[in-house]
Amino acid sequence: MKQFSTFIRRMRITAIKGWQVAVIAALSVSPVASAEEIEVTVTNHGDGTRLAGTLSTPATTPKCAILLSTGSGPQNRDEEIMGLRPFKVLSDSLTEAGYAVLRMDDRGTAASGGDFKTATATDFIGDLRAGLTFLDSCYRSIPKGIIGHSEGGQLAIRIAAERSEDCNPDFIITLAAPAWRGDSLIMSQSRALSTAMTGAWPGETMQRDILAIARGPLPYSVASPMVFSIIAKELGGAAQLPEVQRQLTGQVDAVLSPYYREMLRYDPESDIAAVSVPWLALNGDKDLQVVNANLATISTLNPGASTTTVAGHNHLFQKATTGLPQEYPTLGQSPSPETISLILEWLKTL
Repeated sequence: MKQFSTFIRRMRITAIKGWQVAVIAALSVSPVASAEEIEVTVTNHGDGTRLAGTLSTPATTPKCAILLSTGSGPQNRDEEIMGLRPFKVLSDSLTEAGYAVLRMDDRGTAASGGDFKTATATDFIGDLRAGLTFLDSCYRSIPKGIIGHSEGGQLAIRIAAERSEDCNPDFIITLAAPAWRGDSLIMSQSRALSTAMTGAWPGETMQRDILAIARGPLPYSVASPMVFSIIAKELGGAAQLPEVQRQLTGQVDAVLSPYYREMLRYDPESDIAAVSVPWLALNGDKDLQVVNANLATISTLNPGASTTTVAGHNHLFQKATTGLPQEYPTLGQSPSPETISLILEWLKTL
């Protein structure tokens, strides 16, 4: 049972959001005399979802305006995790350097409306486009860009690639953005985590079989008993216990959810190649969730992207020892001063 629980945690560490068209919000803000944070409401007019956010404005006229895009799972505007607030740290640093920054609670999370559980990548893309349109309504004469972490970085890539009729980013910065098809990403993540923890990956065959079913075309009614049977066989007699069966049902539902199946099927290759705006892609070489080899794929598919490995850093861009998630709360600031410095230096080149 412990092995299965660990396997499921690995499968769920990375997911991938999506999005669709967005539009304007409930407030127009002009540059102010002193740096401050303003509570705003942004509306995705594609489905009417109202998103709560914070617009941070510098003391002087902003050099450009930046939208922050969160990683997988329901995240608040600070991307809060394990007592860390990476997007609050990043927003404060950017604002101090003269940039306007918008960060928003994910739909169905914290103060935002909507339903996260039923959302797809199209919905999340729409929410981000709404954020860009909001920034454009506030600052029409300066560039706008997206900084996205993990899944949020992949969403930034998709928005930059599609160049819709709505407001488009003038640049993107991705922090550990996945560059491989969803099922390959999950396999690479599970391999890295299991090997780092135990020196081996005993669940590879089981996981490969489950992902093949989840990525395939079978409807839930057919796929569900198949996935349940694979996991139950691995657990043996423990799978007969009522409490274990309830847990298994919940995990099967998660693996076969529309959101997760869409993530497994999505291949970012063509979108990565289609990005034509300035792009900085960063990855830590101790990242076990989106392994650093992703950067090589980005470089190959899009030679115009500027890729940089942040030595000794994990998935949250902290200086790390092992890169394992359980280490995150013990390592201090996320992202690190070194990471923020790389971002600020690149922004100066725009």
